[in-house]
Amino acid sequence: MNDAGNSALRLVVIITAVFCQLGVALAQDPAPEPQRAGQPILTTVEVIVTGSNIPTAEEVGPQPVDTYRKDDIDRLGVRNATDFVLKVPAATGASINDNISNGGDGRTEINLRGILAKETLVLQDGRRLAPVGFAGDTVDLNMFPIGLIDHIDILKDGASAIYGTDAVAGVFNVFLKHKFRGLELYASYGNTNLGASNDQGEERGYLLAGTGDDETDIVIYAESYNRAAIFSRDRDISSNADFRRFGGQDARSGNFAGRIGDFVLNPGLLSPTGGAGQAPLGTHPFTDPASSGGIYVPHSTINQNTDNFLLNFAASTPAIVPVDREYFYDAISRDLCDKWLQFFADFKYTRTFWDSGLAPTPFAGPPDVFNTGPDFVTGPPISTTGFSVPLQNPFNPFSAANTTVNGQPFITGVRYRSLEAGLRTDKITTNNYVFTGGLRGDFGDLSTNDILKTWAYELGFRYNLDDRNEEFGGIVNNIALRTALLSSDPKTAFDPFGRNLNGSGINGRTNPAILGQVFVTTIHRGFTSLTLQDGKMYGDIWNLPAGPLSFAIGGERRKETAENRPDSLTASGQTFGAISFQPTRGSRDVWAAYGELRVPVTSPSWNFLGAYSLEFDIAERFEHFSDFGDTEKPKFSVRWQPIDSSLTLRGTYNEAFHAPTLAELFTSQAQSTAFVPDPARLTPDVAISETLGGNPNLKPEEAYEWTYGAVWTPKFIKGLTLSADWYHIDLRNLTGILAPAFIVNTNFKTATMFAPNGAPLNGQFQSLITRDPLSGAILNVTATEQNLTRIITEGLDYEANYQLDTSIFRHGDFGRFTITFNGVYLARYRRQASPAEPRVDLTGQFLGAISGGALPQNRWYASLFYDLGGLDAGATVHFIGQTSDLPGAQTNGGDRKIREWTTLDLIVNYTFNFQQPVAEEVAGFAKEAGKNVKVNDGQNKYVAPVTTAINECGWRNWLNNTTITLGMNNVLDQDPPFVAGAFENGYDESTASLQGRFWYVAVKKRF
Repeated sequence: MNDAGNSALRLVVIITAVFCQLGVALAQDPAPEPQRAGQPILTTVEVIVTGSNIPTAEEVGPQPVDTYRKDDIDRLGVRNATDFVLKVPAATGASINDNISNGGDGRTEINLRGILAKETLVLQDGRRLAPVGFAGDTVDLNMFPIGLIDHIDILKDGASAIYGTDAVAGVFNVFLKHKFRGLELYASYGNTNLGASNDQGEERGYLLAGTGDDETDIVIYAESYNRAAIFSRDRDISSNADFRRFGGQDARSGNFAGRIGDFVLNPGLLSPTGGAGQAPLGTHPFTDPASSGGIYVPHSTINQNTDNFLLNFAASTPAIVPVDREYFYDAISRDLCDKWLQFFADFKYTRTFWDSGLAPTPFAGPPDVFNTGPDFVTGPPISTTGFSVPLQNPFNPFSAANTTVNGQPFITGVRYRSLEAGLRTDKITTNNYVFTGGLRGDFGDLSTNDILKTWAYELGFRYNLDDRNEEFGGIVNNIALRTALLSSDPKTAFDPFGRNLNGSGINGRTNPAILGQVFVTTIHRGFTSLTLQDGKMYGDIWNLPAGPLSFAIGGERRKETAENRPDSLTASGQTFGAISFQPTRGSRDVWAAYGELRVPVTSPSWNFLGAYSLEFDIAERFEHFSDFGDTEKPKFSVRWQPIDSSLTLRGTYNEAFHAPTLAELFTSQAQSTAFVPDPARLTPDVAISETLGGNPNLKPEEAYEWTYGAVWTPKFIKGLTLSADWYHIDLRNLTGILAPAFIVNTNFKTATMFAPNGAPLNGQFQSLITRDPLSGAILNVTATEQNLTRIITEGLDYEANYQLDTSIFRHGDFGRFTITFNGVYLARYRRQASPAEPRVDLTGQFLGAISGGALPQNRWYASLFYDLGGLDAGATVHFIGQTSDLPGAQTNGGDRKIREWTTLDLIVNYTFNFQQPVAEEVAGFAKEAGKNVKVNDGQNKYVAPVTTAINECGWRNWLNNTTITLGMNNVLDQDPPFVAGAFENGYDESTASLQGRFWYVAVKKRF
């Protein structure tokens, strides 16, 4: 039987076993176990832990799960989602977060195990969410307000057998507050102005209110958060894009006004003819740059150190973007019929505004606004570097063209930078709506059968919409630019030759009205939605000697949609300065069924030597996708306590998958032009057509994973817990895009024979190349998403936690110390980019901000906290080990090491707890009466009993239940380590932060 058949059979067996035992349970009432003499009555609370659908009271489960409660998050100095991701050791590799301005979009992702962020499943209260609205493949963690979080579970194991797609590297499950009594007000302010960074104020305030009784719970939450920007110029490491001072390369831009091919306008001049802001001379005095008499000089003669002609975009661009976020949330639950029928619902609304800026638009080409077609719109571009300017342009200083197309003479290779138009602005507004509702209950009060009393169910519904609107300013309208370049009137022509100086107020000679027509703001709307209905049932189905055989079964149906709506100008492809794309819409339906069994072999109440407690978990999930078909994934877990509860050995094996995203499947395909040499025909770079976009034939990415580990709580050291878990992930068919040149070259090298027209045959990627049947010339290369890559990674998760209660020394209670050490060791990370390439060991490497980020071998944090009464204070040290820089990115070549990064965080909390005075009990008298007592001098004195409460208007009442927090992150103001291969700002934004020393103060009041 094939794998699919075996998987389906396992699922059928689980579900059949459940319903077969239901009949047995209804037919008989098993006798309860007799209570042992003198045995205390113990009450345990069973909860569903992330990674399983079966409730448990076990403190240590078979899977590695890290739980961060609200107090843990606060102690780590977490101010926002990016803070949390940067402080979690299991999060590594490239991910988008608040540190990224060029390439960010306001989201924060988490990337467990350094594979890709899309391989980590993000849940809210155990249910999945819609990804980012721009046809994204990840959930934005900024949708979770810090003050509303009850706790976060991070399952560091695959879980497709439980949750379905995306749960490859792990699961990030955020549980919000659904029960609260009273009113909580919170306000905080923080800033970076005590360190090297400039003023970056951060403000947060929230209100949390709740009420209820044994049958009803109501919670309301509202929050406002805003944070100012840090500009690249504010920190030394990012203030100048010339990174040669750190051993990197000069990343300043050579695309500026006054450059033509390999010649540049003499740095001492502002324009080749006339003055800045003046009309041209009306003549074309120079034949070409080489014969300009020193007006234009070769690029190689310019001293890059003294002649500051290159554009330092870091002088004006933001490094950390300003944001505003508002949240509103309400939740209600109500017992309709005792505990067997309960209604629950919650609604969360998030609005965010992200205000970024990029360097002014470069006119670097391609694309060129003039193409070789008869209308200058279609066909390959005329200039492959820079762009083309018609000879008739009145600002053109040259009398001789170097190319003529359709009878129109052009000067090619002209470059320009739109400093007059200012920064490109990227403003993104997000509206995110999540509604969840349903019914749940248990059968405890409906049955006298002890087995059925353990049964519970839940029926749920969720709708999530992520709606994003992007306004991208400073983008070039090709149509308007083409018209202005063709104009021979100085009042309506565009001048790309006058040198404009950043910040000088000298803005070339183009009419401002024309600038307003050329540089425009484009609009992009993006939507993703998720509509989900699910149901599950769980409980016990049989009492075995070691305990009950437990089960969970369920099903889910969901509809996923994604839509991108560019404006008409963007969709036409007649812009540059931002990516042009076509409208895209895709949707799919998913049906799922799953089952899980927990089989106790031995237990503390029934065991034998070497098997104090032993249990197995078996889970299976079947999913049908309307776009690509079916998947079935199993998971097996074991939990073994060989001696007693102090030592737990555990292990898992699971198969996981990631379904192709809607963007990968349905992004509209479009044609572009690529310049590719063809080794089969011995031709140099020729312009060919390439197909870009989605691929509806993609298959799921599949992973084979296992973990094993141990948790030890030695009896001879009370309060100490040690854990270690080894993980192994083998991910196959990861999607990616190949460059056209790589496709053509690999096809030629792997061919076993050649056709009469010279076309390679039987080579790799042959299906992606279309050739002319007669000449063998390449007509098109398909460069869409393909199932290509394989990644194998493994390592060790470890943690030590020690709580020392000073009362154990029997000399009084002097508080409690808590020591935590949590880390990850990356032992191996190998990637095979495509079947045509070998596996490469990338352990401890920096792969580039876009290609994978940093993969340090060591990452950990260590904390020491002390609490006594209302005082809670502590320190946390975060460590990220060194990595090898991107090859070729440094000035001197070789293997450059990126130094380790160590930061120190401090926090102090104090909560005022004033106890209400208790009225003195006076035997034989009423409380109001008082009594006479004999004092030292033998006289009688009347003493009234204490009956006065805290004055409601007094200072004690206002301070009571008030928490004051003082904290500082990165106390030593450590710059992030320089990374020569970084995309911008000289450091790895997915691993470190440019923020520097950040102090904050907060006040929280409970009523």
